[in-house]
Amino acid sequence: MGTQMSTFPLSWRPSSSPVIAYGLAVLAVTAAFAMARLLETYLQTMPYVSLFLCAIMFVAWAAGLGPSLLAVAVAVLYFTFFLLPPEGTFEVAANDIPRIALFLVTALFVVALSAAQRRSSRALARSNEALGRTNRALQAENADRRRAETYLDEAQALSRTGYFAWKVKSGEIFLSSEGYRILDIDRDDEPTRDLVLQRVHPHDRANLQAAFGPGRPNGQDYDFELRWLAPANATKHLHVHARRVHLGSGEEEIVGAVIDVTETRQAQDTLQAMQAALAHASRVATLGEMSASIAHEVNQPLASIVANGEAGLRWLNRKEPVLPEVESAMKRIVRDATRASEVVQRLRALARKAPVEKQPLDLNDVIRESIGLLQREILANRVALTADLGTGLAPVLADRIELQQVVINLMVNGMQALASVTDRPRLLVVRSSVEGSGVLVAIQDSGVGLDASTVARLFSPFFTTREAGMGLGLSICRSIVEAHGGRIWASANDGPGATFAFSLPFQQELAA
Repeated sequence: MGTQMSTFPLSWRPSSSPVIAYGLAVLAVTAAFAMARLLETYLQTMPYVSLFLCAIMFVAWAAGLGPSLLAVAVAVLYFTFFLLPPEGTFEVAANDIPRIALFLVTALFVVALSAAQRRSSRALARSNEALGRTNRALQAENADRRRAETYLDEAQALSRTGYFAWKVKSGEIFLSSEGYRILDIDRDDEPTRDLVLQRVHPHDRANLQAAFGPGRPNGQDYDFELRWLAPANATKHLHVHARRVHLGSGEEEIVGAVIDVTETRQAQDTLQAMQAALAHASRVATLGEMSASIAHEVNQPLASIVANGEAGLRWLNRKEPVLPEVESAMKRIVRDATRASEVVQRLRALARKAPVEKQPLDLNDVIRESIGLLQREILANRVALTADLGTGLAPVLADRIELQQVVINLMVNGMQALASVTDRPRLLVVRSSVEGSGVLVAIQDSGVGLDASTVARLFSPFFTTREAGMGLGLSICRSIVEAHGGRIWASANDGPGATFAFSLPFQQELAA
């Protein structure tokens, strides 16, 4: 209320018009003198000094310093002319000078006090106005902050991303609203370090402690997944991306985001199972197409076993059995039986629906085994095969059966491209070499070739250039190669034909 009373006169004071302001000074002093005359006449009292001071105070309060000084001058003139003997003149007796001086000092003191009060009132008004602006700005900022927090909470809920801050020294943890929901922690429960370690899967606790423990470099990023044990005996898959920061206070914090990727992992597991089933079906279909080669691969050692057995019997049926020859025949029988057994094992492995088992492999061995299984098709299609295999290749971490499937599919694809070639040799070249930090396998044919539109769609599911094809072979090859951390592509040759190639990282590179 005090602020309102001090600011209201200031809003109407005539400071914008000096004439009105100084006229107000003369009018106020004159009105005070006239009122004092009336009081003297009717009440026999003489409040001249008091009324003059009130008038001066009013002028100082309402019009400012200049008009108040004019009011002091007018009051001194009225006081000297009308109140000091001889009245009606400006003559001043010596003994009246102290009275005039005292009145003047008192009036100036009142002006000074009024001016100080006026300045204080104006400063207070400005402070109140600034405080009001600050309050309004704070209210607007708080509203914006609450709105931003609401938007952030909604965005986190939609993206299933929660945010956290972990103080390394104290173990204190802050979670966003979505962070509480993802971790299934009640808002009334404090998310402590012990609670977090209790909820993390036992096999993942060591990784979390190693990443979030003290002594790590400042500014280091962390990007890993872990399994989270929810209260309802459910296991969630969480993706954590965080960074270690060093605060100005000297304390270390780890700030980051946690994403619920449970549904994504479940979908990936389902997709991998479907891809494995599809790859198995494709291998079985390929074995059906290779039936002639399979029969040849099995019959050849069996025929050799029969021939060596008959030869051994003849050496035994002599009057004097030639035991060295019999022993040699027996060794050849064992060799051919072992060869037939290996062929059957490879065929069973291709036909078996088994989980992926990655182990260090020499790609050249995989290529040689694949060529052996396709030997009959190569002869039947009159293909001139050249194997240009590099030496000293480092091993790759892969599943032998799946890589055999890739090599066989690409070689069969090349032989099919050569089926209609009659005006040039049917050449099929299989190469392996080192490419950067991995192994490159290329299968080049001299067949009908590829156009640009075909290359862009070759590895898409159900796309095929064969009338009887299903369009799954190359798509499965791509899935297998990419699951092993590699890439696969096709390109047209400068001359006739096309080249299909894939690369896989070395075992140590993949581990890194």
